[in-house]
Amino acid sequence: MENLFKTVGNYIRKYRKERKMTQEELAEKCNLHPTYIAKLETGRQGCSLKTLSKIALALNVPPQALLGPVTKKQLILYNPQREKLSMLLNKMNEKERNILFIVAESFLKAKKRLK
Repeated sequence: MENLFKTVGNYIRKYRKERKMTQEELAEKCNLHPTYIAKLETGRQGCSLKTLSKIALALNVPPQALLGPVTKKQLILYNPQREKLSMLLNKMNEKERNILFIVAESFLKAKKRLK
């Protein structure tokens, strides 16, 4: 398990540095403490999948990119807005999702009429 923590930490550091972010900036984007980010990056601390997702979103990479190598194509095809939408949908109950679906359909129909 320790090796996995180090692997995840190395990828977090790699993508953070590629984006020229400090640990403090990443922590702020994820609503986490900077020392927690430091512990993750050094492999001294593990994290939940939810936290891993938040970090990936802040770094604009798919969550699997923090677990191991990914292709450039996977990084290019990653859509953070889709990920955010998925997280929002997961927080809603079925009634709220149905209402959102109706609103989205209405929006798309109105958009077509305006063209």
